[in-house]
Amino acid sequence: MRNELRGMFNRTTNNKIRMGNYETTDQDMECIRSLIQFPKDPFSVADFCAGSGRALEVLCNESSAVSFGIEPNETKYIELRARADFALFGGYEECRISRGFFRFMYLNPPYDADSETEKTKIERKEKRFLRHLLPYVCVDGILVYNIPRYRMTKDIVTMMVANLEDIRVYRSHDETFKQVYAIGRKRAEKVIDRNEVQRILSLLDEENDLEVIPYSSDPLYRVKPGNVAPKLFRSIRMDVEQIRSTIASSTLMKKSVEWTTPHKPSEKLQPLLPDKEMHRVMRMASGKLNGRVGRGELLHVLKGVVKKKIVQITEESPQEDIIIDREVYQITFKTVDRFGNVRIIQN
Repeated sequence: MRNELRGMFNRTTNNKIRMGNYETTDQDMECIRSLIQFPKDPFSVADFCAGSGRALEVLCNESSAVSFGIEPNETKYIELRARADFALFGGYEECRISRGFFRFMYLNPPYDADSETEKTKIERKEKRFLRHLLPYVCVDGILVYNIPRYRMTKDIVTMMVANLEDIRVYRSHDETFKQVYAIGRKRAEKVIDRNEVQRILSLLDEENDLEVIPYSSDPLYRVKPGNVAPKLFRSIRMDVEQIRSTIASSTLMKKSVEWTTPHKPSEKLQPLLPDKEMHRVMRMASGKLNGRVGRGELLHVLKGVVKKKIVQITEESPQEDIIIDREVYQITFKTVDRFGNVRIIQN
C-alpha cells in the first residue's frame, strides 16, 4: 500500500513539473490496436497529449495511418517529431486544428489531485481535455480515453455518454496507476442516456472486477478511411525545421518564384564579352537577372530594385550658399535561398 501511494504521489508531482502525461505500456496499446479494424486506405490518427509518440507509433504500426501529435514538453516533442507524420510543439490550446476531422483519437490527458477543490472549483485537467478535444473527432470516429479508474467520475462519464455511443470500458494490464480505457464511437448528435451513465458507473465501481483490456482476434470497432489532410493543423510555437518546411511548401513562396523569374533564362542575357563587376550589378539592379540564379546549394531567387533619391548638398562661399539637388540611386538586392533564408543587400 505504501509503494502504491508513493507511485501515485510521484506521478502527480511529475505531471506538475513537466506538464505532460505518463505514457502507457506497449502491451495495452497492442491490445487496443487489436480491438480496432483499420482500413487499407489512409486515415487520420491523433494524439494531442502525445508524449514521445510511442503510443502513436504502436497504434499506427503496419497500417496506412497518417499520424498527428501535439506535445508541450520539448524533450518529448523531439522524440514525437521522429515518430509522427505531423507533430506540433506546444499545448493544444496554442494550436489551430480543424474540428470534426480525425478518424481516430487516443487521449491520455495529464491530471493532478488538486485541480478541483471546494474553494477554487477549477475544472479538472482530464475533464477539460475531454471537453475541449471531443469536437476534433469526426462523426463515427473512434475515441480512446485513458485515465485512472477513480478519476472516471459521474460528470466525465455523462460527458462521454452524451458524445459517444457503443462505449466499452477496460482496465490496464499494469495496475500501478489504476488506469482504465473507455472506447466509444462519436455520435452525430448529443444524447444523454441516464441508464447508460449508470451502467458505466456500475462497471467502474471498485467492488466490480473490471475486465482487463483483451487482445482480440475479432475487432469491435471499425475506422473509416479518409480525412488525412486537415485545413488547419498549426501551432504558434514552431521550431526552425517546421518553419523551413512550411516556407518550402508555401504556395506564396512558389508564386513568388514564378513572379520573379524572367520569361527567358538568365544565361541568354549574358553579354558577348566578359563584363566587369559593376556591369553585373547594374544588370541585376535593373531587373535583367531577376529570378533563379545559381545551381545546386547556391541556387537562390534574386530580386533587384533601384530607387532614385534627391540629396541636397550645400556649397558655401564668401558671397553666398549654393544648394544643389543631386540625384542618387540606391540599389537593393533581395535573395531567398532554397531553405527559405531571406537576405537584403544595399549599396
